[in-house]
Amino acid sequence: MNRLKNTGLVLCGLVLGLSLSAPAAQAVESLKATLSTNRVLVDGQEVRLTAYNINVSNYVRLRDIGKAVGFEVYWDSENGCVQVESGKPYTGEAPAKAEPDKPLSRPEDTSTTIDVNALKQDIIDRTNALRKENGVAALRINDRLMQAAQVRADEMASSSVYSHTRPDGRRNTSVTDCPYVGENIHRIADCALQGKSVSEAAVWSWNLSGGHRDNLLEKNYAETGVGLSRGVNDSGEACWYCVQLFLWNGYSISWVDTPAAK
Repeated sequence: MNRLKNTGLVLCGLVLGLSLSAPAAQAVESLKATLSTNRVLVDGQEVRLTAYNINVSNYVRLRDIGKAVGFEVYWDSENGCVQVESGKPYTGEAPAKAEPDKPLSRPEDTSTTIDVNALKQDIIDRTNALRKENGVAALRINDRLMQAAQVRADEMASSSVYSHTRPDGRRNTSVTDCPYVGENIHRIADCALQGKSVSEAAVWSWNLSGGHRDNLLEKNYAETGVGLSRGVNDSGEACWYCVQLFLWNGYSISWVDTPAAK
């Protein structure tokens, strides 16, 4: 095992549901774990790790690897995920968070130093790069769709209503006069970015989710628009509201609504 360098992993919000058939369930019941006698080396030096052999594969605890190799591993109870930070020594404890004096209503502290238009363009560029990898034509930027996506981001940020349903209860497609518009949304707390840019985190997360990925790669979508807005989440944490809209090929938009109130 070689020491890990410059590697960051964030495993957040992933829930896997498995339904096993009767033969598969019997196969799982037949698995046996035995203590492994294989040696484990880190940079050529043997370390003592408790390992188990299950079906000819060796398994060790991630915390034990963190201790032996020298990277941080801890359970993030607030976000419901395991955090792995290669640039920090192992403690096994989540870092203490400073409590704000009061919840922020419309935080603007980071957006003043970030080029929001560049982030929007980066989302589009990353989307088109993904489409190219999968043999799908690039999306064109639609100015009205950009406006509509910003309306959706602004109304979610101002109301903290994170949903494909608008704050006043209308469907998300009511933001324009065309019903043939798809939508991806994401709410990203600042503390969850883990060194990623907002645009990188948004496209990365959408690409991991089946329905969102389908929108990113839908061959019948021809145009796109992106909106980004600062707000707070249900816990009062500063966050970004990200919206990407997709227009079906052959359709157009002539009207965009104003932000809806809760």
